[in-house]
Amino acid sequence: MQDPIGKPQDPEVEHGVLLLRAVGVASAEVVAHRHTWEWLAARAADHDHFRTPPAVDDLPDGCIRTTVSGRSLIALLIVLWETRETAGLNGDWALASTTYQRAATVLTGVTGQGATIRIVLDDGHGQDEQHDGDGEDGQNQGPVGWSR
Repeated sequence: MQDPIGKPQDPEVEHGVLLLRAVGVASAEVVAHRHTWEWLAARAADHDHFRTPPAVDDLPDGCIRTTVSGRSLIALLIVLWETRETAGLNGDWALASTTYQRAATVLTGVTGQGATIRIVLDDGHGQDEQHDGDGEDGQNQGPVGWSR
């Protein structure tokens, strides 16, 4: 992110802005492979703000769909930030960095107009009815990834 005169912001300030944006999210739909979701949930499980979703629905190809609250989204952002900063160049770093960056992209674009945030962690899946890139309003959300 850059400030109004084009200078890059401090990464910690950017992180704080993302947390403030996440506060305004009522819920976010998450679609990911079950193994990815389990990794994310295990990372966030001990955070004070994370709440286990009431349902995790199975989708084809080992994927799941669930809904997290804005409060749980805050916890996920915090643990992804911390993991990204401390993991070194390994699988945890890659998962945390990619997921965090996608969250940053969609949260930066949130306009407060009530659109459901849809988090899809499946870059390789084709467009079909389970992973069509469309939000609840039928608007195409662009490339598969974090979207709103």
